[in-house]
Amino acid sequence: MSQMQSKGSYMKEAVSLLGATVPLLGLNAAVYAGFFLVAVIWFAIWGAIAFFVSKLVPIAGVICVIFAMGAGGFAWRMARRYLLYMVKGAHIAAMTEVLLGRDVPKGPGQIQYARDIVTTYFKDVSVLFGLDALINGTVKAFTNTFVRIINFIPLPGDFRKLIRIVQGIINRSLSYVDEAILSYAIAQREENVWNSARHGIVLYGQSYKPILFTTLKAWLLGKVFGVIFFIMIIVPGLFISSLLGPEWESIAFMIALVLAVVGGRLLELAFYEPFALAYTIVTYHREIAGKQPDPEWDRKLQSASEAFRNLIGKAKEAGLKAGDQVSLPAPAPATAPAGMQQPADPQKTNPPGGANW
Repeated sequence: MSQMQSKGSYMKEAVSLLGATVPLLGLNAAVYAGFFLVAVIWFAIWGAIAFFVSKLVPIAGVICVIFAMGAGGFAWRMARRYLLYMVKGAHIAAMTEVLLGRDVPKGPGQIQYARDIVTTYFKDVSVLFGLDALINGTVKAFTNTFVRIINFIPLPGDFRKLIRIVQGIINRSLSYVDEAILSYAIAQREENVWNSARHGIVLYGQSYKPILFTTLKAWLLGKVFGVIFFIMIIVPGLFISSLLGPEWESIAFMIALVLAVVGGRLLELAFYEPFALAYTIVTYHREIAGKQPDPEWDRKLQSASEAFRNLIGKAKEAGLKAGDQVSLPAPAPATAPAGMQQPADPQKTNPPGGANW
């Protein structure tokens, strides 16, 4: 297969990964469906409160809605950090195992299998969250370096504004790169995940162009789906609010609008984001396959990013604790061809550690 044909197959491989991890897709959808149900109940309660208090003090109704949005947003951030990271991490682990051709359970046991991998190498969600934050900080610093270089070039003001808009879009799309590097850390099966992530970032720097292009495509396509999902919810919501009469109409409109924004985002996360993750993970692993982390790139990243230096510090600390040396690894493992799995090796396919989450 030619290089062009190989790159053209990345999207098909991503779809294949999703097909091989249906149990985790279902778990992902169920979790977000639960969040949406809670959001509907939450805003319905506060909408009713806002309606009745606005009869006494008109501005109080608006305050209630603002409070509901603020408190709901805080609860969402906490849930995303302590619950959704684990769900996403498990799905990344399963997709990584399938991509590498390892034998992965196909039924409900796949969920426990993926959980075991995450808890074996990341111990708890705080490690996973902290590692992801350092990866994100490093990748953003690497990308922003190019923007700082452009600042020294005499360009028209409108062009600079366009560059900053593009930079903002790129930074938002980089979360998919973070997850791909987490996938690399999982693929290495190294106890020192900080060290694996360090090398994964270096390999990203060596191959960033096709990977970044994939994340941009995935992010922009996600926004299209987000708008579609928003319209799917807001249209019936506005219709229902128009049937409630003038007393309820304004409050119902605000609730419908908030639920459309929240619901559209949750639908995007539940049904589109897994594909975007799979697409980026496939691209990342295919582009780095067989490459060796370049010490020169490592030095460049150290000079460009404080987050990367902190990551190295974590890697050295973890390496010393485990009695390991923090050094460059072997070349990145070659992934299995799409649709093929390597023969199962129990010592390699079953993660160490217990089955407890």
